[in-house]
Amino acid sequence: MTTYGAFGVIRDSAGKVLLVRRRDYPLWDLPGGTQEAGELPELGVRREIREETGLNGTIDHLVGTYFRLLHDDVQSIFVINVSSDQQPIAAGPETKELAYFAPDNLPQNLVALRAEQIQDAVAGKKALHVIAQENRWVYRGERILRWFKRR
Repeated sequence: MTTYGAFGVIRDSAGKVLLVRRRDYPLWDLPGGTQEAGELPELGVRREIREETGLNGTIDHLVGTYFRLLHDDVQSIFVINVSSDQQPIAAGPETKELAYFAPDNLPQNLVALRAEQIQDAVAGKKALHVIAQENRWVYRGERILRWFKRR
């Protein structure tokens, strides 16, 4: 059964990207998650961001829809604007930690495909349709090694 998720790229005034460290896996991820049954990606991303970060954002644009064939997973990635007077929560029920990272200095233990998705967002890409066929995904403690092809 196909899973559908929606994730947001939020940048601070210095251009750094907000990532959340998950409680269930020792990985960093974009704020977002699985859409509820019948939920539009645009609504799901805003709900998930609010739950995980405490921030209320508005959608700037859709970066792209990424189809992960190996996992039967579809991910919608959005650029999200947040007013500068809002501050993210320190942690939450699903979120162990939040931190901003420079797009060229992302943590190694990042969820698969996120680095590519972040680079697409930073480059200003819009409405992409990416089919990712990951060849291998290896978990080694705090380090994720991943190889994938882009078609």
